[in-house]
Amino acid sequence: MTSRNQRAVQLYKITYLGTGPESEVRTVEAGEVAAAIEYAGEHGMQVRIRPCRHPVEKPSTKKQGAS
Repeated sequence: MTSRNQRAVQLYKITYLGTGPESEVRTVEAGEVAAAIEYAGEHGMQVRIRPCRHPVEKPSTKKQGAS
């Protein structure tokens, strides 16, 4: 169910490679991808970034009826 007061949020799966026997995986919003890359670079890690298949619906911060 989709309503006008919600918008789709694109999520990305970040995999930190070489962090041990099992790689650490996080899911972040599009706006957090750059920070995840920067963090990995500062700590000498490599990352794999993949978009998640189904975006999550997030409530809009706009007031309904505003023009």
